[in-house]
Amino acid sequence: MRTTSRLVFLITLVCITATLCVHYGGAYDNNWPHPSGEQLAENPDGWDGQQVLLFGTVTEQTTTGFVMHVEKDDGEIARVVEVRGSNADVETGGVVQVHGTLSDSGTVQTAESVVVVNEGPGDQRYKLGASVAGVLLVVGAFLRYWHIDLRRMRFVAREGGEHDG
Repeated sequence: MRTTSRLVFLITLVCITATLCVHYGGAYDNNWPHPSGEQLAENPDGWDGQQVLLFGTVTEQTTTGFVMHVEKDDGEIARVVEVRGSNADVETGGVVQVHGTLSDSGTVQTAESVVVVNEGPGDQRYKLGASVAGVLLVVGAFLRYWHIDLRRMRFVAREGGEHDG
């Protein structure tokens, strides 16, 4: 395959992927069956009595559960929700996902499920650091046996490597 053909194919593929990402981002909130932070802020009472899936930051532990802030995309608090009947092991500042029925008083009486996304505020940094370390390890292992030929736009096996068997 010629270099020009590869370049045209790559640019076309990137443009199609970018277009699909923009469409997905624009249609996501409208097609999601549960309220986003923006929808809760616009119509706080419109979701009372309905099944919801909420993501929020735990701000307080109570004897019956915890209190969390559901935020909008800009970080502003959309609604304060008290979750009762949960014994999730999460610290203040941790992020949880709660599925249950939202009552008119802003509580989820009995959460059907509570998933801890981050147990504490430092977990996000740990996940990001572990991911970066993993990517660097894989790229390093790949480049140990292969190198990039920029003139021909392809990967070429390194000479004298142990990749032959």
